[in-house]
Amino acid sequence: MGKVWILFILMVITVYSSVDGKILTQCELVKELERSKISRSLFSNWVCLVQSESRMDTRLVTGPKTASSYSYGILQINSAKWCTRGRKGGICNKRCEDFLHDNIQEDIECAKIIVNRDGFKAWDGWTKKCKNKALPIIGNCRRRRMVIKPESDPVIV
Repeated sequence: MGKVWILFILMVITVYSSVDGKILTQCELVKELERSKISRSLFSNWVCLVQSESRMDTRLVTGPKTASSYSYGILQINSAKWCTRGRKGGICNKRCEDFLHDNIQEDIECAKIIVNRDGFKAWDGWTKKCKNKALPIIGNCRRRRMVIKPESDPVIV
């Protein structure tokens, strides 16, 4: 009977977690990748990864998957290896629930560890939808800077 309640609670958490998430735009994600010092040449791969794994939803939880694991957040970081549910742990030494916030910097830091160890192929979504495929065009997300011309109002370029 206890297992039934645990499954029910996890199901409720999963449903409510995905409903309340913030859905990032491509340009918001690019800005976060810039903050994390990700190489600009990889931005399209990261954007495609996030689109294919979570549809840009910061609070998505999916599962159960292999070995009763769950995947968390915008980068769908899996509890089987990278984080631990309810306490710090896994290779990233994080609580999986820490990846369910709208601030995705912790998610990106853990994902950098994953990419350094296993590459983008660690995510099935990237392998199926991004590898050797046309990647998102993110050129319209360039940084805008303010230019002040002498004797004029500031101009955004």
